[in-house]
Amino acid sequence: MTDQPDLRFVFLDVALFEEGAAMRGGALITDIETKPYEFRCTSPVRPTSLQRVLYGDTLEEYIYVQLIGVPLVKDAKEKPGLILVRHPMLLRIRPFLSYPVVLVRSDQKATMATSEIGSGDLKPIVISSHREFPSEANAAQAQLALLMQRRDLLEPFERVQVALSEVHKQRVGDGIEAIAQPAESANTSGRGRGKG
Repeated sequence: MTDQPDLRFVFLDVALFEEGAAMRGGALITDIETKPYEFRCTSPVRPTSLQRVLYGDTLEEYIYVQLIGVPLVKDAKEKPGLILVRHPMLLRIRPFLSYPVVLVRSDQKATMATSEIGSGDLKPIVISSHREFPSEANAAQAQLALLMQRRDLLEPFERVQVALSEVHKQRVGDGIEAIAQPAESANTSGRGRGKG
C-alpha cells in the first residue's frame, strides 16, 4: 500500500430526505487507508412537481449525474485516483470525468474465483464499471485488493450517509431550490489544504 501514498479515493453517495422530496450528494475524499482528507456535499435538491413532469424518467439521472456527482468531483480540491459509488445511477458520471469510477456492492454469493475481494470478517465486495470503460473494474480491484484485506470498503459510504444526515439536520446550504443550478458545495476539509 505504500507504493501509492498520494492515491485518493472518492466515496460518492446520495441520501434522500423529507420522505424523498429532497436529496443531497456527498463526496468523502480519503487516503489509501480511508482516512478523510476532504468532505463535500450538495445543497438539497428538491424537484417541483412540474419539473418531475417535464423531466419524466430522465430526472433521476439528471440529478444524480449533472447536479450531484459531476459537480462534487470537479469541485474537490483533492484529485481522485479512483471514484467509488454504490448507486448504479452514479456510474453514469464516468463519461463526464477523466477519473475511473466503479460501483462497489456487497455480494454474499460471490466466490473468490469471480470478482470478489475481501477476507475474514469483511464483506465480500463485487466491483463493476461503466459499460464504456470495462477495464476500470479490474484496475480498481488491483488497487483495492490490499486495502480490502484490512478494511470494509462499504464503511466509508456509511460515514457519508451519517455526514449528510448531520448536514441536512443543520440545514447547511438550504434555500437553493432551483433544479437547473448545480447545488452549492460545502467543503469541510480537514487535511490536504494547500496542495495544488
